[in-house]
Amino acid sequence: MSICKNVVAFFAGVFMLAFAPLAAALDFSACQNYYKQATANIDSVRVYSVLYNDTPHLIAFSQKPLRSPRIIKADPFLGLYLFSGKLPKSYHLKPLDSFAHSLPLAAVSATHALQGSVLNFEKGVFDLGKFSTTLPKDSVISTICYQSYGISAYGQYFVPKLLIDRFLSPLGGRYGDIGVRVTPNTQASANSKHPRGVIVEQLDIFFPKTFLKPQDKILSINGRAIESMADFEWIVADLAPESSASVKVLRGSRILSGEVRVGKRYGGGLLQDTFFERYGVLIDRDLIIRAMPKPLPNNLRQLSVGDKILWIDKTPVKKDANFWHFRQLFSQAFVRGKVELLVLHEGVEIFIRSEL
Repeated sequence: MSICKNVVAFFAGVFMLAFAPLAAALDFSACQNYYKQATANIDSVRVYSVLYNDTPHLIAFSQKPLRSPRIIKADPFLGLYLFSGKLPKSYHLKPLDSFAHSLPLAAVSATHALQGSVLNFEKGVFDLGKFSTTLPKDSVISTICYQSYGISAYGQYFVPKLLIDRFLSPLGGRYGDIGVRVTPNTQASANSKHPRGVIVEQLDIFFPKTFLKPQDKILSINGRAIESMADFEWIVADLAPESSASVKVLRGSRILSGEVRVGKRYGGGLLQDTFFERYGVLIDRDLIIRAMPKPLPNNLRQLSVGDKILWIDKTPVKKDANFWHFRQLFSQAFVRGKVELLVLHEGVEIFIRSEL
C-alpha cells in the first residue's frame, strides 16, 4: 500500500510542477523528496547526482575553490567539481531549448519550491542560465521531479546542461586559446556572402606571434563558419593546446588565411582575465598586484607584489569588472611592440618601460 501511495504522490508532484499556473497553491513535496535522494552534502558542499551517458555523476558548483579528497576533477573557469560516490536517485538533464523557455518551471530544494521561468541564455562557453527570480540556495531548475535544466549557481543564475555536459566530457576543465579576445560583429549584413564572424579586439601580449590583427573579422576556424560569439567560443575552447588551427579572416576587403598556434587558456569565466594569468599573476580590482609567483618577461620583470598600475602609455586604466580596458591598453601597446607604465611602488611613482 505504501508503494502505491509513493507512486501516486510522485506523479501528483510531477503533474503539479508541470502545470503550476493552473493552481494557486501547490504541494511540491514529491519533488522535494526526490531532491533529498538525488543530492547530498559532502565536505560542506551540496552535490547533485546527474546522468551523463546514462551514468550517474556527482557534481557541485562553487564560486570559491573547493578542497576535498573526494574531488575527481575540477573546472575553475565554471566552478564545477566532480565528486566520487553514488546517491539513490539522479536527475535527467534537459537542454535549454525553445520548449524549455515556454514551460512553467520551479527552483526546488529540500525546503523551497519557487516558481518561475528561464530568461535569455546566450549559450557561450562561460554563459550561465538565468532564472526569472533569485534562486533558493542549492536548488535545481525543474519541471518534472526527475528532470532538471540545471543546478543553482548564485543569485538568479544556474549552470545549464550544456556546460555540465562539457565538464563531464573528456574536454572538461580544458580550454583552448588562440591569443585573442573578440566582440560580436554588429555590422553584419544579411546579404553578405561571408559568415557573420567576430571582431578581434585584443591580442594577448604573452601569446606567440600571430598573423591576427585588431579589427580582423574571424570568419572560420578549421573550416567551421563563425556565425556568433558562441560559435567562436566553443570552437576555440575545444581546440587542443599545442596544436595548430587554420583561421580565415576578413581584413578590410581582403580574405586572408593563416595558421595559428593553439595555447592553453588561463583566464575567463570565474577566473580573472588580464592576460597575466599565464604567469600566475593576480591583480585585484584596484589594479594592485597581489601575487607574482614567477617573473614576467622583458622589463616587466621590474613589477612586483604590491605595485599599483596607474596608467599604461599615459592613459589612466579604468577599473571595470572584466579588466577589459586594462587588456585593451596592453593590446594596443603590443601592436606597437613596447609599453610604458606608471606604477605606484612602495609609495613612490615610477616609470617602467618594456619591449613586448
